[in-house]
Amino acid sequence: MGDVEFLKEMIELFLSYIPQQMQDIKQAIEEDDSQKLSDTAHACKGLIGNYTKLDPYHLLLMLEDDAESGQLDESLIKYHSLEKEISQLVVELKMLMSQECNNVHSSPEKIDSIQRRCT
Repeated sequence: MGDVEFLKEMIELFLSYIPQQMQDIKQAIEEDDSQKLSDTAHACKGLIGNYTKLDPYHLLLMLEDDAESGQLDESLIKYHSLEKEISQLVVELKMLMSQECNNVHSSPEKIDSIQRRCT
């Protein structure tokens, strides 16, 4: 499998998992379940970390910290910010797939450049 195919597969995997991850985080907040929030935010952080260490990743860190401290009062606000950030990341990853990953002649340097735009 080439670099382009691997990148496309990783993006498709992300797109298939992220909706359930987000639903689980929201449900944990609504149920005031600190343990579930900690677990789901941590798992989602690992998934997001493959694509960016920017705002979505930091929001997940904050949600994980909220869960560990048992202070979920502002977690829903953070979740809504995370939702917006994830939506933007999904758009960017879909654009990346359609524009760049379909070009089977992409060089490894071009793929690295593409990946850096998302981090």
